[in-house]
Amino acid sequence: MKSIKRIIALLLTAVMTMTMSVTAFAADPSCSLTVNVKDGQDLKGQTINLYKLFDVTTSQSGKTTNYAYTVNDTYKATLATTLGIAQTSKNEDFVTKVNDLEKTGTVQKFANDFTAKALTEKLSATTDSGKITEPNTSYKFNNLAAGYYLVYVTGGKEIQSSLVTVINAKGEVNLKTEAPSITKRADKETVSIGQVVKYTVTGSVPDTTGYEQYVYTIHDELSKGLDFVNDASGTTVEGTSVNVKVAFTNATDASTAPTIATLDSTKKKMSLDLSEWVRANQTNKGKDFTVTYYAKVNSNAVVTEKNKAELEYGNKPGETTTTQPSEVKTPTYPLDVNKHIKDQTTSRLAGAKFSLYNSKSEATSGVNAIKVSGSNGNYVVDPTSTNEVFESAASIDGKEYNLRVNGLAQGTYYLVETEAPAGYNKLTDPIEVKITKTSDETWTISKDGTNEEDKIIDVANSTGSLLPSTGGMGTIAFTVVAALLVLGVAVSFIRDRKREN
Repeated sequence: MKSIKRIIALLLTAVMTMTMSVTAFAADPSCSLTVNVKDGQDLKGQTINLYKLFDVTTSQSGKTTNYAYTVNDTYKATLATTLGIAQTSKNEDFVTKVNDLEKTGTVQKFANDFTAKALTEKLSATTDSGKITEPNTSYKFNNLAAGYYLVYVTGGKEIQSSLVTVINAKGEVNLKTEAPSITKRADKETVSIGQVVKYTVTGSVPDTTGYEQYVYTIHDELSKGLDFVNDASGTTVEGTSVNVKVAFTNATDASTAPTIATLDSTKKKMSLDLSEWVRANQTNKGKDFTVTYYAKVNSNAVVTEKNKAELEYGNKPGETTTTQPSEVKTPTYPLDVNKHIKDQTTSRLAGAKFSLYNSKSEATSGVNAIKVSGSNGNYVVDPTSTNEVFESAASIDGKEYNLRVNGLAQGTYYLVETEAPAGYNKLTDPIEVKITKTSDETWTISKDGTNEEDKIIDVANSTGSLLPSTGGMGTIAFTVVAALLVLGVAVSFIRDRKREN
């Protein structure tokens, strides 16, 4: 009997020991969660919604932490539908279903599907950030109750919600979602005045699930050196609208997209409203599409020629977000010439006439010269002009050159002097001029293969001395000698005749 009592006592001791080693407690009721965005993104204009799907308690068994999850009744019906189980299922069934998601690789799908249902059913978030006004890359929620949270950021180009357990003050989650954005590119690196540039803006159809309204408008503002045109031929825009073309990057039909964008009163800013089109194309959400349109380079173009496109988006008109501009630079370059007396670079010569050609053969034959317009040493490329000649001035506003032709794309050109100033010799050979882009705002210019550090082409004219003359005293002396010789011959002839007689 004593032995049995001892065994029972030992068992009770063991049980008590085990019981003492398992301590159950509620998770920290004052937790925090830091939400981080992907590299290159920010949260400006966004709202972060938190849905607490489960409450969490923890227990400690030695060094092992155990977690107990309880379904949040607020979202139980939507959770059951998303997980494909009965709403009356036990709490453990919900937990098991969620755990099984990892085994099947469907965690992300579950998160996205729940979010779509929550938005459609207009379920209130447990808490949200409000609209973030600064371009922050993270946001911290404080004083949260412990739980299993779904994190959703509004306005993403597609639903990509995140799931995280928050049990202390060190909760952190990295978002997978991306904010809508656009990129703009041009079909030319550099341009000359009169050229037409094709611009392509690439965007993607955003997910508008649960939104009664959604704004998606592309704005593009041109610089003074560009004008909107209707096509690649440079057809002038009439009124306050311009032709555009919307197309998916694959074979998806985009024929229902708008074909006209609106211009402001100055015709320098275009707005293309795609709001209704993206809402009507939710079967293609996440797919990339392009918008193409054209602009023509005018005489106001400068080296730093640039323009930008922005995307305005959001689910609340009047509270929209505008993206950082996607900027395109299409520089155009000047050709500066210092026409001077040989060996006197500061003695600039006026009245030298030139033409510029795209090839050496054209320069040699004098055909297809680049057309220009202007006067007094300042000229611009002008395809509409009939003039192919530009002339140096005595000076240009104190510049170190006295002839400029603006509006050239990078490339190789041939400068031909067609007429020299009075009293100077005309150059006989074309000068090879090469313009090379080195960055969006820098370039080099070379003359006959040698770089000009100051980007100015020096062109010298020489004048020579008088050629040898047959006038003067030497001629007179020669004439006198000749006359004497003739006289001598005549006297001799007369004398001989007298002798014969």
